[in-house]
Amino acid sequence: MAEVPLEVRISLLRQHGSFTQAYSATFQPGLEHFGDRQGFMAYRRIGRTALVLSDPVAPLPCAGDLIRRFLACHPDAAFCQISRRVAELLARQGFLINETGPENRIDLAHYDFSGRAKQNLRSAIRRMAKLGYVTRESTLTEVGAGKVGAVSEAWRRRRTVRRKEIAFLNRPFVLAEEPDVRMLFTFDAAGKLLAFAVFDPIFEQGRVVGYTSQHNRHLPEADTQVQQAIKCHAIELFRSEGKKWLFLGLSPFADIHDKNFRHDWLTRRAFRFAYENAVFNRFLYPSKSLHAHKRQFRGSTEQTYYAFNRTPSLPRILKLLRACNIL
Repeated sequence: MAEVPLEVRISLLRQHGSFTQAYSATFQPGLEHFGDRQGFMAYRRIGRTALVLSDPVAPLPCAGDLIRRFLACHPDAAFCQISRRVAELLARQGFLINETGPENRIDLAHYDFSGRAKQNLRSAIRRMAKLGYVTRESTLTEVGAGKVGAVSEAWRRRRTVRRKEIAFLNRPFVLAEEPDVRMLFTFDAAGKLLAFAVFDPIFEQGRVVGYTSQHNRHLPEADTQVQQAIKCHAIELFRSEGKKWLFLGLSPFADIHDKNFRHDWLTRRAFRFAYENAVFNRFLYPSKSLHAHKRQFRGSTEQTYYAFNRTPSLPRILKLLRACNIL
């Protein structure tokens, strides 16, 4: 089947892009796209395995047929960060289903910063004001691509994965204006750019109804609470516009119980190791600290799943890490 044209993908995104990875599935470089005008799936091939990114961008009644057609062309497949409804479709086709960690979501209409559990968020807001930090929405052109790129590079130099942008499950940072993407910037009292955040749109029936927090980067010398404060600003901004949701993204490998589907024990142990092991968190991916950061916002959570139909499972886990540029 031919590659699904970008204009078709964008049209489907605007109608059915109601999940966190829909924008990335539509635009992320390096992905292939299977489908037609009824819907599509984004995937990356590593060896003989087709790694599918999240749910199909399609109406639910079309998803089952789209998946069956995909598997006829790519019998060795793994589906990454999928919803429970797609996991149920795959379970009926004999896939093993493992939990991969929850996505964190804030219901903007009913959210506030009160209560003891959100004391850190209120402290971050007060601290930014005391330091003279100012957060505002701007375009990349207004702030200057060179300044934003410099903050991004300084942030990356301190990450566990420095050589390349994390990809696949994370949409790589694009130093350019992007359709419907919002950017917030934080400046110090002298006007120096210290931090920025990028928010991908969430769609329902042609309208933007919320955003996914996609990138959060800051200079090493910026205050440690600056990213909490930017998200607090985003919550207030998007709520004032009448948006429904702010998604904080996946907490990889956290809160895994594997009680709902037939799962693979080795994959479960590998995912739990990736969350608990200090060496993995220090040198490969900081799963535990990411979960702690997102948990501060006390939003609702929804479990996501990893499904695959070929064993042994370890080679496919390594292929996933390679697709993400972690290995």
